Amino acid sequence: MKRFFCEKCKIYVIILTVTLCAGTYSCNYLESEEYLHEVDALNDIWFSRKNIREAWAACYGRLPILHSREASWPFSGGGDEGYGGRDVYQCLQLAQGKYHPDNIPDGLNFWKNMYRSIRICNQFLENSHLANDRLLAEGEVETYNMDVRFLRAYYYSLLLEIYGPFVIIDHTVDYSLEDYPTTRNTVDECVDFLVNELNAVIEKLPHQADIIQTDLGRPSKGAAMALKARVLLWAASKLVNGNKDYETTFVNPDGVPYINPEYKREKWDSAAKAYRDIIDLGYYELLALPADEKTVPLGDFPGNDVQWPDGPANIDPYRSYKALFAGGINYWNSEVIWQINIGNQQADCTLLGWPRGHKSTSSMYTGKVVAIQKIVDAFFMNNGKTIEEENNALYNDMGPATAGDGFYIQGRETSEASPVKTNWLASAIVQAPPARCLNREARFYATLGFQGRGWKQDDLATPYYYIDMRFSALDGYFETDRPSFRSGYLIVKWVNDEDITYSGNYPKQCPVFRLAEVYLSYAEALNEIDPTNPDIVKYLNLVRYRAGLPGYELASQDTNRERIKRERYVELAFETGRRYFDMRRWMDAEKVQRDSWGNSLGLGGLVYGCNYLAGDGGFYDRYALEGYIFKKRDYFFPLPYIEVANHWGTMHQNPGW
Repeated sequence: MKRFFCEKCKIYVIILTVTLCAGTYSCNYLESEEYLHEVDALNDIWFSRKNIREAWAACYGRLPILHSREASWPFSGGGDEGYGGRDVYQCLQLAQGKYHPDNIPDGLNFWKNMYRSIRICNQFLENSHLANDRLLAEGEVETYNMDVRFLRAYYYSLLLEIYGPFVIIDHTVDYSLEDYPTTRNTVDECVDFLVNELNAVIEKLPHQADIIQTDLGRPSKGAAMALKARVLLWAASKLVNGNKDYETTFVNPDGVPYINPEYKREKWDSAAKAYRDIIDLGYYELLALPADEKTVPLGDFPGNDVQWPDGPANIDPYRSYKALFAGGINYWNSEVIWQINIGNQQADCTLLGWPRGHKSTSSMYTGKVVAIQKIVDAFFMNNGKTIEEENNALYNDMGPATAGDGFYIQGRETSEASPVKTNWLASAIVQAPPARCLNREARFYATLGFQGRGWKQDDLATPYYYIDMRFSALDGYFETDRPSFRSGYLIVKWVNDEDITYSGNYPKQCPVFRLAEVYLSYAEALNEIDPTNPDIVKYLNLVRYRAGLPGYELASQDTNRERIKRERYVELAFETGRRYFDMRRWMDAEKVQRDSWGNSLGLGGLVYGCNYLAGDGGFYDRYALEGYIFKKRDYFFPLPYIEVANHWGTMHQNPGW
């Protein structure tokens, strides 16, 4: 049994196999192997309330497991955020280009998987009107229809980001006929289809405030608006707005380019308006928890005493950010627009950032994906500057720390001044953190684990376990052990400071849409329209203030753009592959230049971490872990060869494949 559930309610998804498609040249991407529960005939399932709810739940049951960064949704683990150290991990196969149209791992065959999901949604929408159970409340089926229509649009939006133009199919296909659709629509047609669908859904979905407590997790009006805005932002971006690379080489059977080569500024206008509409709803606020006696002081910068929301003072940036992901009393909060909890999310997200040597650990597969040095370097210092700006001043890149920083790194377990536990100054057996981890911003510590950091244990004698990732140490690399913390940086974004077991003590959130992304996307769209608009820095700075950082003044369009990109990298780190898709839509993914630390500016090239092969102080050195590959063709995933071969001349392959 597969299930979709939120913390307060569980929507169980019942699955079975039904033969829906036949024929020598049937479209595999339109098949559905998984559907409902023990029915003799498909038409018999639509009448009772029980069965209609099972069919409705089945549409949720096809949601991708977004928290599976090494397998089902490998984009965070296979881009310039993470590294998965086993050859069988799909994130590493993605990062190294080990896929091809005739050899796509099933986990990377999103074309087939998404169309199966879409078919289930189409079946529901075509048949739900047959329900006539007296137990159904007035209008109940219509609410299910709106959910399913939203889900279908969401599945299509994933196809758009992964493959570009798709085949619009808004009905189930009769395979006894020969006119089933196999021609891809243009990008503009796909976007128009999604916008029209979402506009219809927005009209009828409830506001989030009107969704009852037991139904939290169902899509709201705000969720549909956020999906529409994300689609429009993608459509306005460089990859598909005025990109002439495909003008003659990627055209439909009528010779029309799938990607319109004409740049249209009004696409940015549409994206900006869509994001502004969400802001104007007034339902959402950045989660900003008040400061207390345990709040770590802000860094030294002008304006660090200006009260929130006009500045960063009087809130706790670490706890505010951590609460969005690590569970607890703020599981549902003012910032989340739509979030899901699916599969084994609590344990998987905790294991991502859990040390192998911890007292509670019984799994060798902790830390399947780790953070790479590039994203470690991207986080700001606690005064809001970059590590480049503070190199050899507030920032030191070399070796282990020799003293605490007076902020998050105190060095003694007994200190109550920081939620981040370190103890190397009080214990000779505890390792020091890297010097590069001192004086960093709150999100750095809420997101990343590192050498010498402590995890809480249910043990009076040793209340904290301090990680040691040197070669052959308990949490280090063994030659026979691929799933290890080979970069030296764990992803602890979903680990609650009160978790004491490797499976987690609190349910973990997986936000699909949240207000911080809305603010950053709105700022991005405004900057492309008019870089002098003061709302650019207004909304960019709200995200920075919540992180405990100073704001920016308006600058040139290029400077604004780079600041927004870096802020997205940090703020949305490891969240549902946002960074991977950002790098593609900006067309930054193909860059081969390196920054001053050696990190690639694109998605290819060498990736770095600590020296996992060193058992001494050499562990703290930067070390090349692996080589990633990104070619121009990788801007769009390849369609499975069988789909193109079966419909040669109408189903066109993506460029370069």
